[in-house]
Amino acid sequence: MTRHPLAPSLPEELCAVALGAARPTAGLPPTIGLCLMATACVAAGCSAFAQETGTIMLPGLEVETTSPSDATGPTAGGDSGGAGSEQAAEDGQNRGEASAGAATGTAPGEGKAADANPFADPEAPWKVDRSANSRIRTPLIDTPRSITAIPKEVLEQKNATSVRELARTTPGITLGTGEGGNAFGDVLFIRGFKATNDAFIDGVRDSGSTLRENFMTEQVEILKGPAGTISGRGVTGGAINLVTKKPLDRDFIKPDITIGTDELFRGTVDANKVFSEKFRVRVNAMGQTSDVPGRDNVYDDRWGAAISAEARPIEALTVGLDYYHLSIEQLPDWGVPWDSAAGAPATESLGVARETFYGIPDRDFQDAGQDVGTLRLDYDIGDGFALSNRTRLSQSRNDYVLTAPSSVDTSDPDPRNWTASVSFKSNKQENTVLANTSELTWAGRLFGAKHDAILGLELSREHIDMDRYTGLTSEDYQPPAGQRGCVVNLYNPDPVASGCWSPGDPLSLSGNPTKVEVDTVSAFLGDAIEVYPGVTLTLGARLDHYGITKEGTGNSGAFRYARDDLMVNWNAGLSWKPAPNGTVYAAVATSTNPMGQELDAGGGFYGGLDEAGALLDPERNIAYEAGVKWTFFGGNLLTTAALFRTEKDNARETLGRGADAITAASGAYYVQGVEFGIAGKVFDRLSLHGGLSLMQSEVTSSGEAGNIGEELANIAHHQFNLLARWQVTEDFAIGGQATWRGEIQGGSLAATNGNTLPSFWRFDAMAEYRLTDTAAINLSVNNLTDKTYYDAFYRSGSPFAYVAPGRSAYVKLKLAF
Repeated sequence: MTRHPLAPSLPEELCAVALGAARPTAGLPPTIGLCLMATACVAAGCSAFAQETGTIMLPGLEVETTSPSDATGPTAGGDSGGAGSEQAAEDGQNRGEASAGAATGTAPGEGKAADANPFADPEAPWKVDRSANSRIRTPLIDTPRSITAIPKEVLEQKNATSVRELARTTPGITLGTGEGGNAFGDVLFIRGFKATNDAFIDGVRDSGSTLRENFMTEQVEILKGPAGTISGRGVTGGAINLVTKKPLDRDFIKPDITIGTDELFRGTVDANKVFSEKFRVRVNAMGQTSDVPGRDNVYDDRWGAAISAEARPIEALTVGLDYYHLSIEQLPDWGVPWDSAAGAPATESLGVARETFYGIPDRDFQDAGQDVGTLRLDYDIGDGFALSNRTRLSQSRNDYVLTAPSSVDTSDPDPRNWTASVSFKSNKQENTVLANTSELTWAGRLFGAKHDAILGLELSREHIDMDRYTGLTSEDYQPPAGQRGCVVNLYNPDPVASGCWSPGDPLSLSGNPTKVEVDTVSAFLGDAIEVYPGVTLTLGARLDHYGITKEGTGNSGAFRYARDDLMVNWNAGLSWKPAPNGTVYAAVATSTNPMGQELDAGGGFYGGLDEAGALLDPERNIAYEAGVKWTFFGGNLLTTAALFRTEKDNARETLGRGADAITAASGAYYVQGVEFGIAGKVFDRLSLHGGLSLMQSEVTSSGEAGNIGEELANIAHHQFNLLARWQVTEDFAIGGQATWRGEIQGGSLAATNGNTLPSFWRFDAMAEYRLTDTAAINLSVNNLTDKTYYDAFYRSGSPFAYVAPGRSAYVKLKLAF
């Protein structure tokens, strides 16, 4: 494993903070020293010392798409337990969150866990009862839309330490490839529609294609279908919201140590301290070093910390301050080249080994991360009224140079001389967001009906700087003859030996960044009205003024593009409860995609703002959904089923090829399907979480006649996942996960280029044993069969294909004090 020589090391200061230690453990890497020091200190009774002195351990963060997640408890019985505290419930309500606690890390019958999820079922932590989003006013079972809620207990069982790994095993979400300016980040499609810029942290948009982690996550909420009234621009297929951990009402320290294959070593800590009835703090931290299973040279090192503090100066007012930092150092990997003759990855048709790496280990790098600070104010006015305000300042960065494989040449009669072409991508991007949201909520009766209403105002400014490194090819273009880019051996690529790059060549930025600025002013309202016992009408409306400018210097000189749009969206839903444990609903909702909403994209081909796109009106979307939600086994198991259809008009598409290509709003298409979900506990011992998504799509209008009638490209139309855990005894549990994804067809808009990513099954397994009341050990294996499968591929005729991680195994020691 080779680390980039310029990549920053894990900070020793982070280790030194832990319980006042002056130095990291001697002779060990900082991350390892931190983990061992924290664990040994806690095991020796330092938790009591911390409580007496008021010292709180500040360890490191968590991550890696293929590694286990933060521990939520030390016991093998992490699926059941008692209710969360009344204080935590009250604080959750003050934040517009759930009022019920959820046990984590307790064996059957042992009562609540200290880190209970305030949104989940206290008896079945895998089932989330309420959204943390204050704009969703009803319990999930009564909400007339599909919402997949994934609590931290499920994230741990899935080993989903990142959004990318979670997307691999979540039906309805497809991973995409980097393109159009930002070549590597969380590129997501939800229900067939791009959602890269539809990610949120605690309800505030986290714009840009960056890498997101779950180290500080209480639960992940995936809204399905247009959510324009909830989230603003975009969100055609839905949105993903990371709900962060907040202070709780009990002291605890929960360190983990994980050792695994592929040189994985990680330590995490989740610590909560109640200083008084009026002040409490929670800290999460992690450090990790790891290679990527099944890929040569590729590594993924991460560290970070998150702190959340809450004070209650008076009974009616809660003041919160949150901050988290994440730093990621990787060797970026764009997978393997494509065999156009076979319409398949070279690993499938030409026998290329899955671990073959086409990059330059001594040059390629990725340095990404985030810093997010939030000030929260919640005031209980009385008589059912409450006022809240959120001010967010955040910055994310994504800095990389990478090597992209593409087409192959098999014309030589000797396979040993077959070649692949590679090109080089680079970007240095910084996104800065300043946002403020004010919300007034009211719950009461009006004209004989119960109301739960919200009125809000949202202001935001987003600023993006994008620069590139000089001397590199940023995009692939096929010349009239020969292969593009640099040529390397297909089976034993060595870009340096092939003359693609000289170790003496310096990397330098162009010094001419492109700048994008977006100002948004939004007003919204919503109400859940119980018009009759068991019948609830949900209404919402939102007005967004969206202004965007983009300026820089291109091949033709300086440019400046600008556009302003006024967007109106609405939603309506009707829910009926034929029984206390069931809901039947129907709903309709709209959303809008303005030009340039893909803030980090290059041209209009990818959703960025360009000269032609500045003249295009926004895309318009409308969705219809009908479904049923029902609980069984005493309310501990939630099952859902929904029929949906989302239609997009005025859709942007690329017409023409090469220099003659233009962006036009001449497309229209739809995605429709059925989706099933399950979450919770069957009896006392079996916990389940999963779903099935079956979709069909069609292009109904296009400037390219060949697109009409074809299905959409680059999305998985069929997906299945089921995670299960069986509590064999109070001390021993076993579990596993099965994931299936159907084929993905290639193309720009429609699936017309003949390329196909194969379907796959993936299986994972785990076992956990409680050693003592404060310690448990967990063994997990991801991708049991070492299946070679692919996350995504590029939309061109000769793309690259991202290779998903191979088999990996981990042993985790979980402690709780």
